Order: sequence, then C-alpha cells, then structure tokens
Amino acid sequence: MQETTLAATGVDPTWMDRRVDPCDDLYRFACGGFLERAEIPADLPSWRPATQLRKSNEDFLHDTLEAARTAPASDPVLGRLGAFYGACMDEPAIERAGLAPLKPLLDTVAKVRDPGSLDQAIFALHLVNVRVYFGLFGGQSLRDSQRVIGWLDQSGLGLPEREYYLATDTRAKELRAQYQAHVARMFVLAGIRTGEAARMAKEVLRLETALAQIARPIVERRDSHRIDHKIDRAGVVATAKAFPWAAYFASQGAPDLQEINVTSPAYLAAMATLLRKEKPAAWRPYLHWQVLMTYAPVLGKAFVAEDFAMRRVLTGQAEIEPRWKTCVRTTNDTLGELLAQPYVAARYSPTARAMTLDLIDHILGAMREEITQLPWMDDATRTLAQAKLGTMRNVVGYPTKPKAYDFAISKTDHGSNVLAAARYETQRNLQKIGRPVDLEDWGMPPVTVNAFYNPSLNSMNFPAGILQPPFFSEHHAAAVNYGHIGSTIGHELTHGFDDDGAKYDASGNLQDWWSASSHREFQARTTCVIEQYNAYEPLPGLKVNGALTVGENIADIGGLKLAFAAYRRARAAQPPLVADGFTEDQIFFIAHAQGWCDKTRPETVEMDVKSDPHTPREFRVNGAASDNPAFATAFSCAVGKPMNPKNRCEVW
Repeated sequence: MQETTLAATGVDPTWMDRRVDPCDDLYRFACGGFLERAEIPADLPSWRPATQLRKSNEDFLHDTLEAARTAPASDPVLGRLGAFYGACMDEPAIERAGLAPLKPLLDTVAKVRDPGSLDQAIFALHLVNVRVYFGLFGGQSLRDSQRVIGWLDQSGLGLPEREYYLATDTRAKELRAQYQAHVARMFVLAGIRTGEAARMAKEVLRLETALAQIARPIVERRDSHRIDHKIDRAGVVATAKAFPWAAYFASQGAPDLQEINVTSPAYLAAMATLLRKEKPAAWRPYLHWQVLMTYAPVLGKAFVAEDFAMRRVLTGQAEIEPRWKTCVRTTNDTLGELLAQPYVAARYSPTARAMTLDLIDHILGAMREEITQLPWMDDATRTLAQAKLGTMRNVVGYPTKPKAYDFAISKTDHGSNVLAAARYETQRNLQKIGRPVDLEDWGMPPVTVNAFYNPSLNSMNFPAGILQPPFFSEHHAAAVNYGHIGSTIGHELTHGFDDDGAKYDASGNLQDWWSASSHREFQARTTCVIEQYNAYEPLPGLKVNGALTVGENIADIGGLKLAFAAYRRARAAQPPLVADGFTEDQIFFIAHAQGWCDKTRPETVEMDVKSDPHTPREFRVNGAASDNPAFATAFSCAVGKPMNPKNRCEVW
C-alpha cells in the first residue's frame, strides 16, 4: 500500500466539504469548499478549473505576444504574431480610424435600393463572415465522408438562439427590449440621429424575429438526419428561386459548386420568400446592424463598451475585460496555429504526449471490452461497433502542418487585419470543396481548453491547451489523471456512440448500421437519460432540456464509466494508493468531480440552459456518478441514497 496526501495526488482538499455525505451529493462533497470561497472575477461570467487553466494559458500567451512585439525581423512566426497583436493593442490608432475599416461594407449597405443591390450587399458581407440570412461553407458530405461539398445553413440572428425572439415570458420580453435599445445605441455611435436609430433598431428586431420564426429549433438541428438534404445546384435554385444562386456562388469564389447539403430546405425557401417580400431598402437597418454587431470588437472604445453592455445583460458579467485579454484571444483565434508553436515547446513535452496517448489506448481498450459485454446489443451490431472503434483516429496536441495564414498583416491597422483574416478563412474553407478531406485540418486553435469528437472523421481531438494541470499532469496520480482528462477522453469517445454519433459508421458516413432490435434497446436507454436530466433544475423554475443535452449526457455517463474501467485495468498490478484516508477509487471520483467545480452567474446559467447542449456542471457530476455502480461501491452508498438510486440510466 502506498500512503500519501490528497494534495500530492493532484486533488485539492481545500475545495472539498467533508460535512457533505458523498452518497447524498458528490458535487458538494468534492466542490463545497470551492463554492464557499471562490469568487467570479468581475470580467468573467464564471469561474471553474477550465477558466483557471484558460487564465494560465492566457498569461503565457500574453507574455509571448508582448515579447513578439519587439521580435527581430528574422523570426517570421513571432514577427507576424507581434504585428497582429501590436495593432490590436494600439488603441489610439483604432480610435483615429473610427468606422473607416467598415466603410466599404457600410457603403455597400447604404446603396441597397433594389433586389440587385441587396444581393450585392449579401455577397460582400458573406465574404467577410457577416452571415446575413444564411451561411455557405465547405464541409464533409454526410453520406460520403471522403468528399467535401458545399453546405447552406440558416444564420443571421443577433441573439443567441431563436427562442429569445419567440418566447412570451416576461424575462424574454424584457431582454428583447434591452436588445432593441442596445441596437439603437450602436446606431447612434455609428453617426445616426437618435430618432432614426430608434426606428432602425425596431426594424432590426422585427426582421430578426421574422427570420427566427422560420428557423429550425436547436433540438432538431442536433439530429444529423434532420439536416441531411444533399441536392444539386438546380435543386437549390428550385428550392429558393428568388435568389441569384449562380451569381452568389461565383461571388464567393465557388462558381462551379454543384453539390450542396441544405440543412433546412424549408428555411431556405422561406428565407428567399421573406427576402423578396420586404422592400429591399427595408433590409438596410438589418444589414447595417449585422456589420456593426460582427465587427464592434475591432472599433473604438465606445463601440467595445456598448458591445459589452449587451453581453452583460446576457451573461451577468460585471466588468469588461482588459484590452490585452481581448487582443490575446483575438490573436489566438486568428493565428492560433502559429501561436501554438512557442506554447507547445514550453508546456507540452513529448513525455506528456506519450502519456496522453497511453491514456487514450487504455480507454479505447475499456470501450472495446464494454462493447463485447453489452447484453442488449446483438452480435451483428456488436461487430460493426467494434469496427467503428477500430478506425477511430486520435488527434492530440497540435497540428504537424500549421496553416499558411498567407494574408497581409499591418502593424498599425487592426481593422484591416481582422477583415483580411475573415476573407482568408472564408476562402480557405470554400476552397476545400471538391478536394480530398484534409485530415490535418484542426477545428480549433491548439491552445484551447476544450476537446471534441468529429463524427465525419471518426476522430477524437485533444488540443495541447487542455492537456495541462489540473486536467492532466505528468506528476498527478493515475487515479487523478484518469478521473480528470481520462473521463474527458472517454466522453469524446462515447460521442462516437451517442444518440447522434451512433448514426455514423466506421468510415464516418451517416449510415444506419444498427439492427432493429439493438436500435430499440438503444433508444429506450436514450429516453431514460432524457427523462433523468429533464428533472434537474439549475435555477428555480428553469429545468434542463434533456432532449437538447442528451448527447452530452450520454457521453458524460459513458466517459466516466470508461475512464474508471481503464484506470482499474492500468493500476491492477500496482500497490493500492491511500491519500488522507481515501481509497484510490474514491480519489478517482473526487478528482473527476473537481474538474467540474463551478460558480456561474445566474444570467449565464439561464443562457446556457436555453442554448448550450451541455448540462450545468453540478448535474453533469451527480448525474453521471449516480448512474455508475462503481461510485456507489467506492463510497459504500446504501441503495436508495441520491447517488445510488434503485433505477439507473446507462447506455454504454
């Protein structure tokens, strides 16, 4: 037996509240001290381990970028990073520029008089990622994952989700009034007289509401079958005859585009009808607003402050973040694969990467065994599930081939830099169409505290930014690494087999590979998860949407189970660890829970419940652990206790 302290394992004992019975509430047991003492920084909507790590990463990137501002010209990576970041930090130059960076776009909007000039405005705005009405992008074909085709998707709202426009409760009405007032104030800052700005803001809300009314609900949009509508160019034209598609595709640099997946033909048809139903000039306020809303962060302090004012309404964030944080984030979002190079060299060693890959191998092995033992799955489906697991790719740390970022960067003009980056990314994405899928194309900057599963690539993706303490460390006990990052690995792996990921086969194609009997069993277990999470109430009167969050909840439940099984297998031949009286199994579950300790402002909780497919963290912890018999065994929980219910939900 090995004896040590909780702190030495990587668990923070000061975050715990040992007055709480873990069989009643694991989350409060593991995080009660954190909840009592943690303070949300004024410039953030929440505080949790992920935000702590983001701050650590942010501080490193800040130091790197400040040094890059004076880097020698012979260093091309630091030179470009320093130029972009320096222009962002040059607030006097930004103030002098005023609206000049947006003038060509706003002039195009001002010229809208007839259908032709309205179309030209849409063309111009889409080139710089102002996705009014709809969006065009390149993505894998759902049923032929080796091919990149065009996608047309609904877009163009200013509030986070369509329900913000359609809900009739008092809070929703108040929020819409605040939004309309915010839009009016932004118009005034842009030089429009107060009375006219108020009229325009009212029109913006009316037109965005009309778009929200024809948009598909968020729950429907997470079902791959409901967004699977591949048609040819003629089909797009037939669906939305009123829009000049040939001219549009040519304007975006995709004149020969023939295959397009339309996520909602009904939306596209209704959008085109609405576009022509209104007089073209009536759309000017909406287009003007979409430009200002998208690019307010690159303008002067007054625009940045007013942009924050609405974010404060939505999230409860008390203060605007300091300028350097904005510029670090913008540089990482824009040049993330360059900025990752010094970060990886300093913070993600080859040893750490090898340990990460070993964790992944053990968790894949646990899933392989789990599939073998599932009593409800027939052998034919089991064979195909194992085949899918066998082809799953692991993308870890950082890309081996960083993006070229071949656009000009000015040392003095932040607005032109951001617009140039938007044009570059738009064209880089659309140029993928018709080409082989690039397996080295990352979906997020490597210095990101997140992870994801891509069903069309059948790949798990773990950026270097999350493979850091407290989630992972070369010095943590195995139980802590498995409880923290191991459950995240298991979570992403399980996404390949959640209610939507399970619709994709081993090649990443949207293809039914389930027998009828196994599918019925799977659906029954999925329904159980939906009903379990529907009962959780993060705020009085505000319940979790089990249908919206079911994929993440299945992944949480499965991920925790896989991580525990992998940890037990990895430690089977090792002497057991005891820390401050806690067994190694208990340490695993405490570490897992502490990864989700969280204080979030009520406004952000409300926004997340309405628009985020992730369940609030307290219920992610208690929901997954209460569905795991190993937790009840580890803490000797009596049957019927909250964390050891008589009836559990379990998919994988």
